[in-house]
Amino acid sequence: MNTLNDLFGALGSIATSPILLLVILLGVVLGTVAGLLPGVGPSTSIALLLPVAITLPAELSLPLMVSLYLGAEYGGRISAILLNIPGDPGAIMTTLDGHPMALKGKAATALSISALASFLGSILAFLGLAFLAGPMSQLGLAFGPAVYFSVVVMALVLSATLVGSAPMLGLTAVALGVAMSTIGIELQSGLPRFTFGSSTLLEGIEPIVAIIGVFGIGEILASTTMSKDSRAISSLTGRFFPTGAELKQGTLPGLRGSIIGFIAGVLPGAGATIAAFFSYGLEKRLAPASAGMGKGAVRGLVAPEAANNAAVSGSMVPLLTLGIPGSGTTAVLLAYLMMYGLNPGPGFFEANPVLGWTIIGALLVSAIFGMIINIGASPLLAKILAIPMPFMAPTILMLALISCYSIHNSVTDVYIALAFGALGYVMRLVGMSPALLVIGIVLGEMLERNLQQALGLTGGDFWAMISQPLVLLFLGIAVLALLTALPWKQMVGKRLQGKSKSDADDESVTR
Repeated sequence: MNTLNDLFGALGSIATSPILLLVILLGVVLGTVAGLLPGVGPSTSIALLLPVAITLPAELSLPLMVSLYLGAEYGGRISAILLNIPGDPGAIMTTLDGHPMALKGKAATALSISALASFLGSILAFLGLAFLAGPMSQLGLAFGPAVYFSVVVMALVLSATLVGSAPMLGLTAVALGVAMSTIGIELQSGLPRFTFGSSTLLEGIEPIVAIIGVFGIGEILASTTMSKDSRAISSLTGRFFPTGAELKQGTLPGLRGSIIGFIAGVLPGAGATIAAFFSYGLEKRLAPASAGMGKGAVRGLVAPEAANNAAVSGSMVPLLTLGIPGSGTTAVLLAYLMMYGLNPGPGFFEANPVLGWTIIGALLVSAIFGMIINIGASPLLAKILAIPMPFMAPTILMLALISCYSIHNSVTDVYIALAFGALGYVMRLVGMSPALLVIGIVLGEMLERNLQQALGLTGGDFWAMISQPLVLLFLGIAVLALLTALPWKQMVGKRLQGKSKSDADDESVTR
């Protein structure tokens, strides 16, 4: 009952405060724009608002930041659907079915469906944050480095085997991405790895630079040289609101994605990226062959979008109740809290009940504003696809290069993005998914860090590390997914065919 009283009290305070409502609305609008622009995600935009935070009290600054965070998750789907350029790693899975829908002339429908899915994920995760914060935070504490290592392994294998039609090419792309994530200084020894004597690579490869290069620049090269049908891109005829059948198709995937997203947000280090991967992978497993996953399926768009936004509220659980940032964005938010002299942890809500519940209430109001703004702007945003490619390509290229340069004010990032653009183009030529390369880069650092920590706790005993029940469970799922994805029938058929040919040759020689 105290939870309900505190929650309704915070919502009442927000509803009767025009200034606070305006701040939340401003945060959602800025976040949507930040998510739309490639390379400008929630963590970057929140960090850039530090001068604003200094001038505002915590009662206004922190709701502004969380509303911007949620707004960026809404905005990240716009460029993913319209331009096949995810604004952040969590929107990678949105491109797999969202962009094909846009190419079929259903851009406005795809945008409205994704906005509704994002709203569903935000609302359900908000309820989870309000009522399950305590129990879920204890679950997050039970996951040690060894379990996180196995979770990442499972995520990589599932991604490689579920995205695309060739598991071996998928595994190759993921392995290449993981290898690239090891470039730079090794944290334990301090020695450089795979830098080839270049000082610019000592800090490693920034994932967002790789994303801009592979998806932004690579997509430009592919669209201008691989003879894509420009009429399909500019054809925007169709409905704006989804049909009843489409809403029915997305209901259960949205619910499943919301649950996965919330749980992934609670787990420190997981967040929206893993949530989107798992939710899409689950739908790929459950969907019948007729669903057309990867070709513009509604469930393939709804699941990762619901998971993305649900992870935002989920990430607030370890941040506010344990003081543990669950993602890069919540790490920036943790810095803001400490800047105001606030200490998030088990006693945060007891010491700051009004502020704590205002932050939670701001997430609900932000979800409502985000749905209204994004659905209302969908027809206008969908017209981006009507721009001819000769005009769109230079604009995207300029935006991508400026975004890369602005991350660290370094020309080196621009060169790295161009290199990844060429790599993304080559991967498209050979039928390899560029998304899997980025997945490997994003999750590779997490994989190595948790492996090192887990081995440190066991004194370097690998078998002791993987003998934990949860570790065996997640690794077992990864092995099972790998075994079921391999083309055993084709492999056995080719072997039998080769054996028959060998027997026939032997018989002809005998004769």
